[in-house]
Amino acid sequence: MESQAVPVEARPASGTLTAPIFLLGAHKSGASLLRSLLDGHPDLCVLPAEIHYFQLAGYWIDYRLRRALPQRMDRAAMIRSLTGFVDSQNRNDDRYADSVLKGRLDPEAFRAHLEGVDFDAPAAAFAGFARALAASLGTPLAAGTRVVEKSVENAENAVALRRMFPDCRFVHIVRNPYAGLVAVRRAQSKGGRFPALAVTALSFKNSHYFLFRNLDVLDNYQVLRYEDLLCESEETMRGVADFLDLRFSESLLEPTLLGEPWGGNSTSDQVFDSISRDPLTRWKEHITDLEIRIVNRLLAPVVDRFEYERLEPRRGTYTPVRGERFKTYLKNRALLWIH
Repeated sequence: MESQAVPVEARPASGTLTAPIFLLGAHKSGASLLRSLLDGHPDLCVLPAEIHYFQLAGYWIDYRLRRALPQRMDRAAMIRSLTGFVDSQNRNDDRYADSVLKGRLDPEAFRAHLEGVDFDAPAAAFAGFARALAASLGTPLAAGTRVVEKSVENAENAVALRRMFPDCRFVHIVRNPYAGLVAVRRAQSKGGRFPALAVTALSFKNSHYFLFRNLDVLDNYQVLRYEDLLCESEETMRGVADFLDLRFSESLLEPTLLGEPWGGNSTSDQVFDSISRDPLTRWKEHITDLEIRIVNRLLAPVVDRFEYERLEPRRGTYTPVRGERFKTYLKNRALLWIH
């Protein structure tokens, strides 16, 4: 586990949020589990879904699974964008989603708390959005309470977040890239078809590229391995608590969502009521030679730096994968040729 930390300041940055905590990591990296473990801590307000602030606010997002081009947005456009997010969360019942909040947000309370927000000031806009979300969930943000937010595109926007909130802290969770790629691919597979992997693989590359860069330019940046969180849960969470200047609580070992037991968002359709070690090895039953080649091609520095076992394919590059249609086959092989 890599980390750099300095004491949390007592006063809020720019009068907006007090020492917020940002969770970073690619899809299926374990960031949702980490957020659920922080959910029950009495000193935190954990936003229960990825808020995708930078995408909603018109920033240029390169992370392919959330890719968006930049756009200028006035106050009215910002409010439409943010309220549209709340409306979509209220309708969402995707079991593989980051979290399911269908019908749990109060759109009127959300809109009321956006009144008076200065959308021309990035820190105030982000803070106003977070406060409005907390209010819409019936848990208005109390003075001094620290917000926890997790979005997959936070890694590429970490420098912007540090400029908004100089006292913020980052926790970036890393998972074995082989396992992560398999998990996302299984979630995307439909009707036995093997999907194109470029968007997922390039998203992983983006997240880990910014991980390496952020470690060089940002302080208060902790990196932990998903596998350590599963195997050495209490030791790892005590380390997280120390880094975040939180008193350790047994709640940090119990995954919850809005204070209720969180069953996870596993692609195997398993429901968990505690930290499970099943994801450590299950992916090995499903990984293909193609996925091994893609990870070795695009993510070898991650495998090496975080001491994962380097795998080698057993078959040739051009052997089709079961369920891989011709067009998908060409796209997947092009990923190996071009990148």
